[in-house]
Amino acid sequence: MRPFPLLLVLSCLTLPGEAQAAAPVLKPLPLSAACQKAGYSALQDAAGTLRVLRYVRLIPDNSARITQYYGADGRLQSVKASASGFAGVLYDLTASADRSGKLTAEKGYRSKLFTGSLAAVLPDARAVKAGRCG
Repeated sequence: MRPFPLLLVLSCLTLPGEAQAAAPVLKPLPLSAACQKAGYSALQDAAGTLRVLRYVRLIPDNSARITQYYGADGRLQSVKASASGFAGVLYDLTASADRSGKLTAEKGYRSKLFTGSLAAVLPDARAVKAGRCG
C-alpha cells in the first residue's frame, strides 16, 4: 500500500476557527461589440467593479494573452501576460502591482527581443469599459 503524499494530506486540513475568505461571485461585464471582436472579455463583482480583464489574440504565427486582476477597490493587483511570434516566445510573465496600481515586480521568462515595459502592452481598463478597444 502506498502512503498518501504529505502535501495532499496537508492541503485537505484546516485549522479550527480558521476564517475561510469567500471568493467573490463574478459575472460577465457587458462590453461593446468592437471590444468583443478585438478579443476582450471582462468579469465584474456584484458591486459592478471590474475584477478581471482579459485580452486574447490568436492568429497564425502570433499570439498574445493578457489577464489583469483587480481588487475590490478597482485597483490593479496583478497581471499574467504571454506572447509569442514566429521567432518563438517573447515573454511569459507574472507581475504584481503596488497600492497605486503600478507594476513593481515581475517573474517569468522575457526574451532578449522584448525589451519594453510590460506596462506598455497592458490595455487601458477604462477605455475598454468605455468601448474604445482599437
